[in-house]
Amino acid sequence: MNIKVLFLALALVTGLCMAQSSLAKATVPTVNSTQSIVLDMQNMTCPLCKFTIKKSLLGVEGVQNVDVDSDKKTASITFNGKKTNVEALIKATTHAGYPATVHPKK
Repeated sequence: MNIKVLFLALALVTGLCMAQSSLAKATVPTVNSTQSIVLDMQNMTCPLCKFTIKKSLLGVEGVQNVDVDSDKKTASITFNGKKTNVEALIKATTHAGYPATVHPKK
């Protein structure tokens, strides 16, 4: 009988500890490091330029998505702000032959 009581008490304590641990994890705020930016691409002259621009941006660590609009001459980039920054994105496009500037927010 004592073994059963001891086992039940141990199971109860273990369950409470696990519940407390998962509750603590659930209440810890997470920081969203995903950022988005639009760059103006000054030297984009044809629809084929977008492939070179997209390739150069996707080569930057932390870049998650790139959408290049050849009509508007812009590149919309989603990236992890903990792994890269806007300066690195501009450097990548400039190195590929397409200097960029940050598109003004409306």
